[in-house]
Amino acid sequence: MNIDPTFVPDSKKTTEDDTEASPYKNGPYLVLSDSSTFDGAEDCYVAYVTDEGERELEACSDFKAVEDDEMEIILLSDLMAAYNKVHGTDL
Repeated sequence: MNIDPTFVPDSKKTTEDDTEASPYKNGPYLVLSDSSTFDGAEDCYVAYVTDEGERELEACSDFKAVEDDEMEIILLSDLMAAYNKVHGTDL
């Protein structure tokens, strides 16, 4: 599935008329690349790992095995807040 990362649906933009409610009231969900696996997005993050962190991840296939000092995380909630600020939305 190809998704244009620059696409912003007009219906999600904030309007001057506060009576217009967004139809997107449920979520957020984090949907993985297979488009069928998902989770609530509140506690999700994007992670970058060191070489040692990569070895720990490959050994267990679980991020719980990666030591905190072997990864840098970006909370999805922070990414969503930045998106809202840049695009003038309130998702």
